[in-house]
Amino acid sequence: MLNIDNIQSLIDNGEGYNVEFKVRVPSKVRELTEEICAFANADGGYLLIGVDDNGQVVDTNLENDKRSAIQGSISEISPTLHCELYSVNLGDKTVWVIDVPSSKDKPYIFSGSIYVREGANSQKLRTAEEIRSFFQECNKIYFDHIPCHWFNIYTDADAQMIKDFRTEAKLSPSTPRQTNI
Repeated sequence: MLNIDNIQSLIDNGEGYNVEFKVRVPSKVRELTEEICAFANADGGYLLIGVDDNGQVVDTNLENDKRSAIQGSISEISPTLHCELYSVNLGDKTVWVIDVPSSKDKPYIFSGSIYVREGANSQKLRTAEEIRSFFQECNKIYFDHIPCHWFNIYTDADAQMIKDFRTEAKLSPSTPRQTNI
C-alpha cells in the first residue's frame, strides 16, 4: 500500500507507463477496467482517482456502489487479478488508489480483448501481428516453437550439417530428417 509520500511522488512525476490519473470514475466503469487490464499486461501500475491530467488533486469520494462496480468489473478480468483499492488523504483531499500488481500470468483479458500500455496510454490489441508480438514478449510463444512453413528440410538443410548434428546429439543415423528438426 502506498503512503502519502509515494503518492505525492507519483503525482509529481506525472502520468506514464505505470501511472494513470482520473478525476473521477467514468460513467462506464469498463473504461477504468481496460486501464487496469493494460497495467496488468505491463509491469503493474497505479491508477489514481481524484487527480487531473495536470497533477492537481481534486477531492473525490467513492461511494460504496462505485467501489462495488469497480471491484465487480475487475473480477471480469481473466485470469483472476487481485488489485488493491484504497484511499489516501492528501491534506484535506482524498485520492483513491487502484494498485495493479505485476504478474507473470499474462495475458490478462477483459471482455474478450487484450489491453496493453503504450507509453502513457492504454491500447487494445487489434491485429494478429500485435497479439503474436505480445505473446512473444510475454514468453508465451517461443521462436523455436513457431513452425516455419516455407522451410523444406530436403532442399534447405545441408546434408552434412544434419549428419554432424546427429553425431553431436548422439542420434541414430537412421532417424528421419524431419524428427531432428
